[in-house]
Parts: sequence; C-alpha cells; structure tokens
Amino acid sequence: MRWTVVHESPGNAGTSTATAPAVEATATALVELRGAGEVLEVPATLRDAGQLAEHLGVPLAAVATTAVLRTRDGGRLLVVASAAHPILPAVLAGVLSEPELTWDDDTDVLRCTGSVLGSASPIGLTAQLPTFVDVALAPYPAVWVPAGHPHAVFRTRYDELLRLTSGHPVEIG
Repeated sequence: MRWTVVHESPGNAGTSTATAPAVEATATALVELRGAGEVLEVPATLRDAGQLAEHLGVPLAAVATTAVLRTRDGGRLLVVASAAHPILPAVLAGVLSEPELTWDDDTDVLRCTGSVLGSASPIGLTAQLPTFVDVALAPYPAVWVPAGHPHAVFRTRYDELLRLTSGHPVEIG
C-alpha cells in the first residue's frame, strides 16, 4: 500500500511514492481497525511539533508525540502525549505505579515500533505494547498523531485513539 498526501499545501502537493514500512503499517492498521483518518505526509521542512501545529493550523496541545519507555523489569510501554508538555519518565512512573521508567534507546524503539525515535505510530506496531494516552488530548476535536515516519501523521479523535490503540487514559503532565 502506498500512502498519499491528503492535505495539500504550498510546498507539499501531489502524491508521495514513499513506501516507509511503518507508514504502510499505520495506513493498513487505520483501515483494518476502521479508523476515520488517513496518513498525511507533511513537508520535510517541519522540524518539530510546534511547526507541525502551525502548518496544520491547530493548537500545539492537539499534536501528539510518542515515546517508548522501559520498565525496571525490562518491559516496554508506549506513551502518546500532548506535545504541549514533556513526557517525564519519573513523573509518569509515579502515575502508573511503576518503580522506574526510562527512555528506550533508538535501536529498541525501531525494533518495537518499526519507526525511528520520535516518529513511532501507536498503531501498526511490530510488537504490541501497553499504550497510555494523555487525557490532555481529550478536549480537541482532532488530534494529530505520528504515523511511523518523521514526516507523516494521521488525524483522529481522542476516543478513537483509545480504541485504535486499546490504550489507557492517563494524566501525563
């Protein structure tokens, strides 16, 4: 499956021929899980969540970031958080009653998600991970989530994101 641009803007028009496996897995998962959104390719010039929010015309808090964290016993979990505040492993460990959470390294993130650090999609993963979704995303009618590549996102709603990921709502920050 190829993903296509579904939002045209100056500097980002036409159809992508990219076949990034994690993006394809995200697009496939959206279809299989009956998600309402499609993968959107964004300009390569966008470097952070703030620029993405500006490009999409949405508040920063409606843009999600993802992180893979490791538990003390070597387990992993995926966090989907609002970009408006940082993911703090020590704080999140307390919220989840985990003795310790640490950042997973680039190699393990790639192995678990099929994506590079910072662009992991919460769906279509190469390994199922317990997923925790920031309640700060709930007020927004549209939430923009990484889709497996630094220049790909998909649009969803908070309730749909919980359903797609079998995620657990949690207060991150």
